[in-house]
Amino acid sequence: MHAAVLRYFVVVARAGSIRKASEELHVASSAVSRQIQKLEDELGTPLFERLPNGLRLTQAGIVTLRHAKATLEDFEFLKSEIGALGGKNTGTVKIAALDSLLVHFLPEQVMAFHQQNPDVDFRVHGGSHIRVTDLVANGEADFAATFGLDFPEDTEFVHDVPMPLMAMVAADHPLGKKESVSLTDCADYNLLLHMDSTPTRFLIDVELSVFERTGRTLVTSNSLNMLRSMVLMDAGIAFYTPIGMIDEMRAGTIVGIPLRGSKLDSLRLGILVPRRRRLTHAAEAMIDQLGQALKDLDVTWNSPSWKARWKSA
Repeated sequence: MHAAVLRYFVVVARAGSIRKASEELHVASSAVSRQIQKLEDELGTPLFERLPNGLRLTQAGIVTLRHAKATLEDFEFLKSEIGALGGKNTGTVKIAALDSLLVHFLPEQVMAFHQQNPDVDFRVHGGSHIRVTDLVANGEADFAATFGLDFPEDTEFVHDVPMPLMAMVAADHPLGKKESVSLTDCADYNLLLHMDSTPTRFLIDVELSVFERTGRTLVTSNSLNMLRSMVLMDAGIAFYTPIGMIDEMRAGTIVGIPLRGSKLDSLRLGILVPRRRRLTHAAEAMIDQLGQALKDLDVTWNSPSWKARWKSA
């Protein structure tokens, strides 16, 4: 149908090649190519420049892309409205989230939502703060669960709660018994840094540079699992919120130590939503659920039993 052809076109425009688009769509390259050619024939003009290193939109393609995105958005909203007439949420909810939220928090929330709304499916992207905010700005995600740092125009940060980064160390690490540490304290040990965590990585680098300290970065990785394993091996110190290391903190194998005198201690976690783009009923309902879950989490983590798991007073 028309919506399917436009979706192929949008994915090809984003990917910049037929091959990459076919991999994302799980459709043969020849089938994607035929649909693009069919659309170009119907419109009577090329939509892409065929370059040696891929495809680039023509001016007609740029106009078509704007139309295609609006049409697909309207179509999703139409399906949502029809579902609402029957008293149920339907359609696809597109979520972008920090990698640490994909460990426990988001899977648990998706399953809870699914139990109440079985006709909704999800498309989830994980990544750095910059990556997930771009997905919201570009319309590739309905909303993002991320930090309240820099975010694009035409987006709004809602349902936010305190969620500081902590120094994550193995239980028997020399700093493990401290009530709090500074970044300069941490710089005496190997650092395990997340390469995609700009601007949080930027804050770490800036704050250390003020004290003319840089620390020795033993490992830089975009994998939370990799860095968590390195912490468990007592190879160094990583900087994460507790939300990505809940099991280890419960088990007592990893300790989260508050950072004193750092902006990382005042970070907030919430939901980034578009200001002007309409969202489906299902997406709005999921945002409300996540907002309540974040508030519940804030209450739980400020309880005496959880505070005892990190070295706060």
